[in-house]
Formats: sequence, C-alpha cells, structure tokens
Amino acid sequence: MTPFFWILLGLGLFALVLALQMRMIVSVALRRALAAKFGGLPTDTAWRLTVVEAAAPAPASEAALHLANTYPAPLSHLRLARRTCLIAPLFILLVLAAGRLVLGVI
Repeated sequence: MTPFFWILLGLGLFALVLALQMRMIVSVALRRALAAKFGGLPTDTAWRLTVVEAAAPAPASEAALHLANTYPAPLSHLRLARRTCLIAPLFILLVLAAGRLVLGVI
C-alpha cells in the first residue's frame, strides 16, 4: 500500500503545481492579448480584472467579451485550472489523512 499512497500523493501535488502554472501562463497570455488590442501595459490592474471577468459565466465589458469570443480555449483552460486549484489541496489532505489513519504509512 505504500507505493499506492506515494503515487496518489505525487499525482495530487503534480495536479496542483500544474494548475497553478497554467493559471499564471494563461493569465499572462490573455493580458498581453488585451494590451495589444486595446493598448496599455499587460501589468495593468484593469487587464487583470478583465481576465477574471472573462472567465466568469457572463462577461459584460467589451474587453471581456472580446476575450470570450476570440480566446474560448484558453478561458476554458483557466476555468479548469481554477477548479483544480480548489480540489487538489482537498485531495492531498484526504490522501495524507488516509495514509496516516488507514494505511499507517506516515
């Protein structure tokens, strides 16, 4: 059971790190696209908020609608990464608890 525990723990940690990396990379790419289309710098707070709004179910602003229509695949990846960032820590804690209480690994 020890290899099974470590494999599950490794997969959970890998999913968390991959989701965090995906969130950063997609966000930077979308902010650069907004800055190229509408002007400004990719580090502007307005573009950060627009990326957050575009990933929401109903974008309202012109820039968020532009992102939703032009870049649907990166926005779906961003949504998936957000869900994974919420689920992976819980999964890791459950695996650690099961390893401690059930399997007696740690």
